[in-house]
Amino acid sequence: MTRRSWTEEEIRFLKENVGRMKIETISGKLDRSEGSILSKMKRMGIGYTKNQTGHLSTHQLAQLLSVDRNTILGWMKRHGLKYTKKVTRSTKSFYFIDPIDFWDWADRNRGKVDFSKIEYNAIAPEPEWVKQERNSKKEEHYKVWSVKEERELEMMVLSGYSLNEVAQRLSRSKISVQRKYQRMMKIK
Repeated sequence: MTRRSWTEEEIRFLKENVGRMKIETISGKLDRSEGSILSKMKRMGIGYTKNQTGHLSTHQLAQLLSVDRNTILGWMKRHGLKYTKKVTRSTKSFYFIDPIDFWDWADRNRGKVDFSKIEYNAIAPEPEWVKQERNSKKEEHYKVWSVKEERELEMMVLSGYSLNEVAQRLSRSKISVQRKYQRMMKIK
């Protein structure tokens, strides 16, 4: 069997479709074996679609945001974070997020992202508003509960104060008071 040279059109097709189509499909479209496709990809340095897209994988974005990968998947499935699905080899799927799409989404969903955990320009291009968000979030860092505050919380709740009243008196958020009280009740 004679080796057939790759045409410019075939190379362009390969570059455009790696990650969009399964290797098996590309093989059929180009009338080449899967081995030939994989070999050409390796020689061209496009064996990994992550490096070709300029986008962030869910894993990479999760690392940059200091969150679990499942948080990113949840944002994609339930909260409208745009993504692109890519397929490598014949079965492995990856999800990629364009940094611009991420920042557009983050602007609309500021309450879901802790900007203080994102290093400056880690996700470029970083919009101007992020600096302000990053600084405001740093000021809202977690405040450890003291034993005195725990006792006061318990006494106020037992005395009939609402969670809003307790939160206001202790200079905490309602959700913080609610969660702390629930944890305290589980221990007893």
